[in-house]
Amino acid sequence: MPDNRDTLFRQWAMLRHIPRYPQTVSTRQIVDYLAQEDFSVTNRTVERDLDKLSAIFGYSSEEHGRSNHWFWPGNFGGIDIPGLEPNTALAFNLAELHLKDLLPPSTLDLLAPYFERARNVLDVTPGRSLINWRDKIKVIGTGPQLAAPVIDSDIQRVMYNALLHERRVDIQYQPRTDSSTKEYQFSPLGLVSRQGVLYLVGPLWEYENVVQLALHRIKIADPIDASSHRPTGFDLASYVSHAREFSYPTGEGYIDMVIAMDERAALHLLERPLSPGQHAETQTDGRIRLAATVLDTDELTWWLLGFGAAAEVLAPRSLRDRVQAALETAISAYRPG
Repeated sequence: MPDNRDTLFRQWAMLRHIPRYPQTVSTRQIVDYLAQEDFSVTNRTVERDLDKLSAIFGYSSEEHGRSNHWFWPGNFGGIDIPGLEPNTALAFNLAELHLKDLLPPSTLDLLAPYFERARNVLDVTPGRSLINWRDKIKVIGTGPQLAAPVIDSDIQRVMYNALLHERRVDIQYQPRTDSSTKEYQFSPLGLVSRQGVLYLVGPLWEYENVVQLALHRIKIADPIDASSHRPTGFDLASYVSHAREFSYPTGEGYIDMVIAMDERAALHLLERPLSPGQHAETQTDGRIRLAATVLDTDELTWWLLGFGAAAEVLAPRSLRDRVQAALETAISAYRPG
């Protein structure tokens, strides 16, 4: 007599393996997946179970030749076990507000069913304290809010699949500074979101160096039946955090920076230090003198320029000269011709 627990675990594994439309999975693929999970079962048994459970859970199938292909509806909200609690639903809503100006619409579409489920939980939860919950959450950004670049959803799906399953892709790419597209064979090894732009990180062909490709500049993507090429020792966390490849290093490495800032401008750096060993003291002129060890990057220069007259670089000399030159160039642009 079969163990009912084994049947439940197997059926739950089947449901988890069904993708959201427009992706589908065949009965044979589900049988193969179950075999990897140590469930020995026939095509006929899987077909019977899927037909029976579809009436309860609401997924569908379509015939391709002699095989059924299964999928959840594109707007399916998900099954919560245990149910989504109001506090967790509120966290999802905060995440949605924070991400909507950072991620492209095609990426947000992947998360939409979960955000919708969170809104529904808050809407139907009894209690006057949740009646006006939408009026109790706001997210404020810094600077002008730039529109997210447009990403082709089909290309995004191909690239995400290649990333997750470690496969290569033939792409046509539009460089930012070139009007013509370039053809590459690319192995996506990582995905990085930076200031609202999604970048895929990986090597071209069999090269050992790693490049960054903006997802929205990929114009055509065709998957290849070949495993990704991974350069020796590549690690995404190290690439981003230690090599600082997304911070545009100047080549100076880490520097001991000293800046004098207006007290008001320096307040947030007293709460959120630039480095663990940051030192701050008040000067005789009333400004705050901050000393911190930081990586010298173009981003650091742009950040300092954003303070205008509220920040003066005291050291090192190379950074002071760079900021001074940028300010003088800006001033000259505003002088009458």
